[in-house]
Amino acid sequence: MTHDTRFNERQHRAYMSYHEDGLLDLLVGLAVLLAGIYALFDLGIPLGAAWVVLWLPIWLSAKKSITARRIPEVEASEHQYDGLWRAAAFVIATIVLLVFAGLAILWGRNAGLVSTQFVTALAGHLTLVLGLFGALLLGVAAWLSGLTRLYAYAVVTAVAFAGAYLLGAPLALAVTLVAACVSTWGAVLLVRFLQTPPSSGVEEVTVLAIGGFPPEGGPLSSSASAHLRQ
Repeated sequence: MTHDTRFNERQHRAYMSYHEDGLLDLLVGLAVLLAGIYALFDLGIPLGAAWVVLWLPIWLSAKKSITARRIPEVEASEHQYDGLWRAAAFVIATIVLLVFAGLAILWGRNAGLVSTQFVTALAGHLTLVLGLFGALLLGVAAWLSGLTRLYAYAVVTAVAFAGAYLLGAPLALAVTLVAACVSTWGAVLLVRFLQTPPSSGVEEVTVLAIGGFPPEGGPLSSSASAHLRQ
């Protein structure tokens, strides 16, 4: 039991180290920032949205080339990443449901099932509603993933959207401000991560990558396997 507890603690530390590189924050923040700027200056939503789709392969590539090379001896297992993927799945599913809910409201208005007054009132408070909803979404994602900085992002989102609502500022401005804060903090985390000396020392478990396969360097060594059997 004591060995299992220590192993789980090491897994947790490895998980946090692996996701404290700031890459996710930086890339997602920049993607949303560019999309927000495109919307703010009427440069075209489709092009801005297309950039958001590109961040995932860039993030995965950066994880392999930057993070995995600096943490070659991470104690990990497939279930270690369940929290992150649950959070991502929750956020994506919720956004999809929100889009369908919006389309359903518009269809209901055109069909006479939803009053025009309700739609007008909702549109007038859309910035505030989206801000509170986004803050709640980030809070749940923080709880699912264990990445506590998402709680701070939730607060920033609530403040930025509420401020934009009270000041009558465009929704795109609130989105741009939140994205700027997230990408800036991601850059700070990345610089801090790169300044930290690469891990070295006793080899334990080198299964690192998403999906549970060993990083570059091949299968587990005999010493790592012996350690697991203890």
